[in-house]
Amino acid sequence: MSRIESSNSFRGREPVTSIGQLVEQKQMVAFKLPEHLQAELALHDQQVEARLEANRAAAAANPDKVFAQIVKNGQVMAMVYESGTAFTQQNMPGLNLTEDFAGQSLADQRLAQLKRAVPGTVIYDNFLPLPGQTRASDIKSSSRADQSLLPKVTARGLGDMTEEIAAARDAAMLAAGIPPKKVG
Repeated sequence: MSRIESSNSFRGREPVTSIGQLVEQKQMVAFKLPEHLQAELALHDQQVEARLEANRAAAAANPDKVFAQIVKNGQVMAMVYESGTAFTQQNMPGLNLTEDFAGQSLADQRLAQLKRAVPGTVIYDNFLPLPGQTRASDIKSSSRADQSLLPKVTARGLGDMTEEIAAARDAAMLAAGIPPKKVG
């Protein structure tokens, strides 16, 4: 991934066709980011993306992500999660839920079986809270990934790296005979 980053925005008053022309017009300096900073930025991007992807995957695979509820008289009688996991409020002797599918297919099959066995209305959104929950949003709260299980970001933060990038920029400006601009 390539980056062009700056805390300052520069507007050219005349047409600019290259970064080289912009550098000349604004009496700036273009410099190559030191290799170790390029590697650290790449590592940071890679680790942050891995963490985001792991979080997305954990949330999508979490069995607590509700697919549908069967509701009767304002009470949740049964619930099916997107993973296919099913929950019933009462023991139903003889109810034998399928094991032949996985994920959404399993959820669809189990919901169909529960609709035949459990009286009530099926809802697919605006879920009701389960007993012991104070609000329906409590259902979703457990779909967050445990932060301690996500990949770690060992690279320094972008703010820390910015100071080193600014120092490299200032050194390149001095080498080019351009006095560094004071910020603030």
